[in-house]
Amino acid sequence: MKNFYNIVKKEIRELMTRQMIFSLVFMILMFGMMGKFIGNIREEAEKSVSMAVFDMDRTPFSQTVVEVLGGERNVIKESSLEKALNKAREKDIKALLVIPEGFEKDVEEMRGAKLEVYSILKGLGIGDLSSSGMLKSAINTINQKIATSFVQEAIPGKNPQDIINPIKIKEFVTVREKTVPGNPEMIQGLVTSQSIMIPVILMMVIMYSGMMVITSMGMEKENKTLETLLTLPVKRSYIVTGKMVGSALVALIMAAVYMIGFRYYMSSFMPSAESTPILKNLGLVMTPLSYLLLGTSLFMAILVALSLSMLLGLFAQDTKSAQTMNMPLVILVMIPFFLLMFKDISTLSLPLKILVYAIPFSHPIIASRALIFQNYFPVIGGMIYMAIFAGVAMFITIRIFNTDKVLTAKFSFKKRRKS
Repeated sequence: MKNFYNIVKKEIRELMTRQMIFSLVFMILMFGMMGKFIGNIREEAEKSVSMAVFDMDRTPFSQTVVEVLGGERNVIKESSLEKALNKAREKDIKALLVIPEGFEKDVEEMRGAKLEVYSILKGLGIGDLSSSGMLKSAINTINQKIATSFVQEAIPGKNPQDIINPIKIKEFVTVREKTVPGNPEMIQGLVTSQSIMIPVILMMVIMYSGMMVITSMGMEKENKTLETLLTLPVKRSYIVTGKMVGSALVALIMAAVYMIGFRYYMSSFMPSAESTPILKNLGLVMTPLSYLLLGTSLFMAILVALSLSMLLGLFAQDTKSAQTMNMPLVILVMIPFFLLMFKDISTLSLPLKILVYAIPFSHPIIASRALIFQNYFPVIGGMIYMAIFAGVAMFITIRIFNTDKVLTAKFSFKKRRKS
């Protein structure tokens, strides 16, 4: 066992280089800065929304509009529209609402009064594009107030809202045996977060860790260190298993770093399940057991990736060819990434379902959604399948290691010359 531990330590030392540690630290800082930056942009966009009103009608109805939009402090008093727009630009106002002459008369005669909205863009940022949206929301409020006043005058003693909106919807969401007031759109944030976070983390970790293992094998062949290692009095199964364990520990650290960093980044613009009351009431929150199972599923997927990488690495002759050998792994990761990122597996056709279930890297993505509903069967089934898949790949790798093909195996894409 001492030789086994030595191989594990050797593999960890080779993989945990200064460059890798620097990249992990850089990744944490990058996710943190991106999350903070996006959060600041949202806050600035909400604070910096600036609107103004140019009232050309100057009537009680136009005054109602002015009051809804913040009162006289937001009114620009000029003699013409052109001067009002110039004044708005000077004050760095992003949206100008113009109340044309005859506004009150059009409203009273029910001819469809019009308001003009001028969006003054100085860039294409979030803050520059949000003011007109705020104005349109305020205009909807004005429409409701005017319609309510008309109904009150025409039909006194009745609730205007019961006449304007005679049919009201009271929505409920039922999950298993629990029913709570709400609509399914409120669950969208959680599902979107899980659908994006897990595939991205899985893709980045598997591609990066797989590339490290294949490159490591290529370097050992190129530098002839693999030949030296094979001459030592160590079981070759220990060599394969030791390299796998060392690589898995490094990949686990990478997965934790990516998950923590990416989760912080996602939380800057997506609500968490714990902060949404309807999700708590429905029990659609990740429990400690759910997180444990999800982490185990991710780790199993990493083991599959590493076992396949070890197998592919046997055919790499040097670091240059190692880059090509990573391509099958990338394809296997990308297929479920694109198929399951925005679609549920239940909506796929039967051939696509078979394909998705057959690819081991699909199961952590499926698990992330199943665990929200505390549906453990597909999660455990997926982990068993990944364990069998990794075991078969390891068995094949060990069989090759026990022969001389470990030094001579290679893929050649060059055309053979005809004799």
